[in-house]
Amino acid sequence: MKHSVILICLLFLSGCSSIHQTINNHAPVLLVQRPFPSVPLSLTKPDILLATDILISEDGSVANVILRTGSGIKAWDSIAVETIRTWEYSPMRVNNNPVACWVHQKMRIRIAEPIIYSLSALLFPSYEIADSFYTYLVEGRKFEEIANSVSLFPTLGKFIDIGKVDIHQYSEFIRNSLTNLSEGEFTKPIKYDDHYIIFKRAQSSQN
Repeated sequence: MKHSVILICLLFLSGCSSIHQTINNHAPVLLVQRPFPSVPLSLTKPDILLATDILISEDGSVANVILRTGSGIKAWDSIAVETIRTWEYSPMRVNNNPVACWVHQKMRIRIAEPIIYSLSALLFPSYEIADSFYTYLVEGRKFEEIANSVSLFPTLGKFIDIGKVDIHQYSEFIRNSLTNLSEGEFTKPIKYDDHYIIFKRAQSSQN
């Protein structure tokens, strides 16, 4: 079995170097972080330090990645770079206008055993809407019933069938909420960028 990896620290080293002049800017925020590949058992060190330069496009997609410091395993580093290319950010904004931007980023990654859960989620545009649906869940409404409701009215929220996933791919705050989640249970509304999300862990018979 291979070990999974946990992104435990993600730092912007020297801010954001924009292709345009930068005044009154708002730095990019990582929104979607797909997990790094598993590492071979031959890698014995407890963590990996990656240093990268990442070009974030005006739409928040990653246009280019330059690896400055890697793990020392060429094949893993190559896959890690391709993984970072799939990440999504909020774009750099200058005077409220999105611009392309290079960020200099260090990532410390801890090696760990994978924790696989089968998850689904409800994503809401505001805390007030998320909390109202959370109240319905606490009162006994079925998660699937609410998922059907938000599917009929997209402005209220969005249902996401995540499936089986290594929970290490989420931020530490979300990961801590999921770690203590028993099968069939759901989380409280969790801040997720500018949205709020409620996760549900499926029961074994549903996996």
